[in-house]
Amino acid sequence: MKGVRERWQAWVGRVPKPVRLVGPFALLSLALVLGPGLIGQRPAEDAAPAPAPTSAAVAETEWQDYASIEPLAASDALADAGTATSDAPSTLECIIEPNQVVAIGSPVTGRIESILVERADVVEAGQALVKLDSRVEVAAVAVARGRAEMDGQLLAREAAAELDERKKERALHLFERNTLSLDLKEEAETQAELSQRELQQAREAQRLAALELKQAQELLARRTIRSPVSGVVLERLMAPGEVVDEETIVRVAEIDPLLVEVILPSAMFGSIQPGTRAAITPDVPGDEVHVASVTIVDRVIDAASGTFAVRLVLPNPDHAIPGGLHCQVRFLDE
Repeated sequence: MKGVRERWQAWVGRVPKPVRLVGPFALLSLALVLGPGLIGQRPAEDAAPAPAPTSAAVAETEWQDYASIEPLAASDALADAGTATSDAPSTLECIIEPNQVVAIGSPVTGRIESILVERADVVEAGQALVKLDSRVEVAAVAVARGRAEMDGQLLAREAAAELDERKKERALHLFERNTLSLDLKEEAETQAELSQRELQQAREAQRLAALELKQAQELLARRTIRSPVSGVVLERLMAPGEVVDEETIVRVAEIDPLLVEVILPSAMFGSIQPGTRAAITPDVPGDEVHVASVTIVDRVIDAASGTFAVRLVLPNPDHAIPGGLHCQVRFLDE
């Protein structure tokens, strides 16, 4: 009987407080209904812990959960894939750059005499940009020209060669008539041959003088620095009076044609080929749409961003479009 009381007290302790407050009669009625099952139970602190589920049981439960999921229809998967790959933007950001930017220096060391252009000036290919001090080169050209124009020695050699040729002919005529010895005939022939050799040397000296004049003129031309491209002057980095060696004097940007650089998503790889045309809209208020063509398509996709680069060429014959602008590009259907 004592054991029954202890189990009863333990059971009462497990009952929530609101239930205990309903009164002894309610508790007695509850005990009569549930008593037989509760008497056979052990107290909570004496109950053995429930065994942990085995790995096989866990795996079976996960498989049942996975099997209960309805599979995605193949048509739905293809529709999703088509949406992901074909949802490429029709308009993309791009940037307009000069075709090339040339840093122009001097091929020789010298003092800058004058700079003939200013920033933002439009220049043509071959136009003079900078002049270096060239007084020494000008004097060298004058000397070389004087030497090339000196023909007195050449004329003297031509006259001597003509005279010796006539002497040789007379000696041959006299030798044939047996009025001249063999030694004198051979001496006349040798003198005529020497005169021809000297005349050839004079002509060679004349040609060499002409080449030296050309060399002096080329050295003088190097003192004038000319633009290798047509474009605009970006900046002047030096001033007259400075000595230039390997420094950049001016920078010129070629803006006809212009280059358009655009980054495309990998979903568009293969759809853009060299020769593809595109509409370019520069970010300038009121500017019109221009047509460019693709020249370079990168063959490697950047793994980090999933993009690849494309370059287009945009004609700009009147220099109306400045370089360095942001723009919008829309590829045209061929």
